[in-house]
Amino acid sequence: MSNITSIELGSEKISCTIASVDDQNNKQLRILGFASVPSRGIKRAQIVDIQEVTKALEECLNQVERMAGTRINEAILITSGPNIASQTSHGIVAVNYQNQDISPDDIVRVIESAKAISLASNREIIHVIPTQYIVDGQSNIKNPVGMNGVRLEVDTHIVSASSINLNNIRKICSLLGVSVRSFVFGGLASAQAVLSDTEKELGCILVDIGSGTSDVCVYIDGAVAHTAVIPLGSKNVTSDIAAGLRISLDSAEKVKLYLSNREGGNLPLGKGGIKIKKIETSSSDELSLDSLHLPEKIDVISQKILVDGIIKPRIEEIAQYVRQELSSLDFKSQTPAGVILTGGGALTPYICAMIKKELRLPVRVGYPAELEGVADELKDPRYSAIVGALLYSGSQESDPPKMQIPDFGKLFKNFELKDNLKKTVDFFKSFIPGTK
Repeated sequence: MSNITSIELGSEKISCTIASVDDQNNKQLRILGFASVPSRGIKRAQIVDIQEVTKALEECLNQVERMAGTRINEAILITSGPNIASQTSHGIVAVNYQNQDISPDDIVRVIESAKAISLASNREIIHVIPTQYIVDGQSNIKNPVGMNGVRLEVDTHIVSASSINLNNIRKICSLLGVSVRSFVFGGLASAQAVLSDTEKELGCILVDIGSGTSDVCVYIDGAVAHTAVIPLGSKNVTSDIAAGLRISLDSAEKVKLYLSNREGGNLPLGKGGIKIKKIETSSSDELSLDSLHLPEKIDVISQKILVDGIIKPRIEEIAQYVRQELSSLDFKSQTPAGVILTGGGALTPYICAMIKKELRLPVRVGYPAELEGVADELKDPRYSAIVGALLYSGSQESDPPKMQIPDFGKLFKNFELKDNLKKTVDFFKSFIPGTK
């Protein structure tokens, strides 16, 4: 048994979860601890105050460690935001001429070949995802290991991030004694948690709507075809409600949660843990807000003005961004499984109907896969990325092994550096008077 930890530094919340991995039982995960605290020092998925982020993450880690009863030494960090960029690349290598059977080492070599791209000095590759292999001209091969051939090619989807942002995250973790095991793009992590293999194979669009930004991942024929980040999130909807009704952001969040429950959504907790009771639907356009006890003393509002005049334009803008990102792809014919919404913004009232009308594709809300252990709170779209990061890391461990590098520790295990260094020092000290 081993442990694995994932951390998400979001604009709205900082979350952490630790799980045990059963190596004997098909890498099965069991949640040992989970915590989520309000985010500080992060705006639109970008770190703007290292000290505040460090304090918030320390609070979150302490809660998780107390729950799990273990120390966190390394973690997988989820990254997103406008610093994320993606591109495609092609790699090609010759297969060993002696047996002409493709080995895992050949897979590693061809992927390394695809990584040889021109990249700005301030950017860092975090994912190299094979979309298809080509063996002697035969394309659409998923796993060429063991096949016979002399020429191996690969098409890859490469995701890169700003080195500055990644280094800031590394610095924050190092201050708390946690090493960064790897980085995972939030959209890919969420896709791992909420998408089925059938949806990926048919073709689908995942939209993870966060607080400040939204991640987009397109799957075609079971492989990632496109990734992007949209500079809009659920907080934009809250801000619009606050501006339209002339109320505070906290009051606007309560109104949004209230309306979501009226629609029939599943939001057990609001901002700050505020419980919103289930409400009875009514044919009247007037929406009573008496039960919210808003400090602005607003008792009744028009539901039509709130939905059609305030919320709908912002959802339409998010849909337009998604359409713009996919303009180079014939996504309607290649993504029959439709759009899967996840993240906290996926529970925005009436968002499924609005996205469906704009993109003219099937739409559903994606919930993360259920895991064993203390995982009740994680059955929520808000935590799709943090659950998916655990699953994504586990799936990568079963990938082809990396090229073998000699273990110099074993080669020199009989070379006792300490004793030889002592003899050298004693030799020079013998020439210095009074040191014998």
